[in-house]
Amino acid sequence: MWRVDVEIRRDPVSGRRRRVSRRVHGTREDAEVALARLKVADHERRLPNATNARSVQAAFTLYLRTVESGVIELAPKTLVTTRSATRTMAEAVLTDGRRFGDIRLSRLTWQDIEKCYATFRASGRGTEWTRRCATVLNRSLELARKRGLIDSNPCKDAARPRTTRSKPFAPTAVEVHALIDCAAERDPVLGDMALVLASTGMRKGELLGLRWRDVDLEANEVHVAASISDGGPGVGLVRKPTKRSDWRDVPLTNAAAAALARQSDRRRALSGSDPGPSEYVFPGGLDSHIPTRPESLSNRWMSIRGASSVTLLHLRHFAATTMLDAGQSYRTVAEILGNSESTLRLHYDGRTNVGKRLAIAALEIEG
Repeated sequence: MWRVDVEIRRDPVSGRRRRVSRRVHGTREDAEVALARLKVADHERRLPNATNARSVQAAFTLYLRTVESGVIELAPKTLVTTRSATRTMAEAVLTDGRRFGDIRLSRLTWQDIEKCYATFRASGRGTEWTRRCATVLNRSLELARKRGLIDSNPCKDAARPRTTRSKPFAPTAVEVHALIDCAAERDPVLGDMALVLASTGMRKGELLGLRWRDVDLEANEVHVAASISDGGPGVGLVRKPTKRSDWRDVPLTNAAAAALARQSDRRRALSGSDPGPSEYVFPGGLDSHIPTRPESLSNRWMSIRGASSVTLLHLRHFAATTMLDAGQSYRTVAEILGNSESTLRLHYDGRTNVGKRLAIAALEIEG
């Protein structure tokens, strides 16, 4: 084991001399490389200035503080997941008895990180959760590298668990129509919301983020540019950009336009005047400027659907599958749904690709 150190700029307040050191396991050449990296980091002003982060736990804390200060932007739900992931990883106990959060950054290796992933597998945590934790760890260590707390990010050498994608479930048209009819009888507003979702492929949060200025019933289209998300305790409901942080205009079917017209009539009857441009189309109560909580909408749907397993997300899958089955291009459907074309192909290729069906039909051998 080698120890290398370099003298850096004096403390700007006290004027005291400061040195930064690293412990290196390996050959003399490895130590010389680490020393060179320290000098480069000092030259690029990436070495620590005010932070005392030295452990993995401290790196997580630094990352969360940077996010909460707004320097790094995360969606409210992503921030909730990130906090949970950092707690899980920090408290993980490796096979050699060490607590992962207590490992010093200077001694953290890719082997330690892979042991942490193995601990998750042994405890029964799913692959998706482990990969989400790996993303948070990578971002935290990358920030630590930029701040000069480590010379390189060992997370990049650690093998993440592989994930297998399964085909998303898409209900049939008969199932969707039956559920919408059932919802319309018991909860007319919910029935119209489900009808709009199934007819446009919008995400649940995007539907709740619609304001009347976004609805053009004369042109039969809606402008989708925002979404409602629940940031959890202390944050509450947040209006944020769409998942891809862009906008799109989505044409309406006659049935969807009629559903929005009925909702406009309901709000007019309730308030005695036409809905204002800034009011939400499907508000959470009497005050039309307060959106519906996404979880409340999900709970209403669960109480309506009964024994059916169709969720509001499945209505989006239904819209995608139906449009692709009709022979529409992936690019067109992706623009309607607000996805990238590659993401759409990743989910639906081989299931609704009409071109593949025509290609196989050409191979038909007549007996």
